[in-house]
Amino acid sequence: MKNKIKELKEDILDEEKAIEEILNRLQKVRIKFDTQRKDFIIEPAMGTFLMNFYNGIENIIKRISKVYYLTLPKGPSWHKELLTLSFNPPEGKLAIFDKNIVERLHPFLNFRHRFVSGYGFQLKGEKMVELIDNIELLWNDIKLTIQSFCNKLEG
Repeated sequence: MKNKIKELKEDILDEEKAIEEILNRLQKVRIKFDTQRKDFIIEPAMGTFLMNFYNGIENIIKRISKVYYLTLPKGPSWHKELLTLSFNPPEGKLAIFDKNIVERLHPFLNFRHRFVSGYGFQLKGEKMVELIDNIELLWNDIKLTIQSFCNKLEG
């Protein structure tokens, strides 16, 4: 189990690096949105990066669920159940997040669903900007929480 926990921590760090790159690109696209709103590429790009951000968080939760919780939700609402699992883990296991972070992640989960189910040209930049403008603070809180979680794991 010690090796699996070590690998898990390495995987989480790799995912965090990818999320950092996504946020860097997202901020660049956000700036372009402010100056070039009529560019039909900007809103789908913002949407893609927002979805990538949430998928990165979800990848971390999935990896922890497989290795540490030894369970992974299935079925049509597995995305929502996975997020719930991150603060309501199996008995005897540590929670990854507190309810506050999960509540702050819900709009990103909802956006992910809309993004996957819709069309890029239907995305509304102003709505995405609301998510983007608070994303750095959320990400910093998530990183600290994940670091604390990892420090409590043996291995």
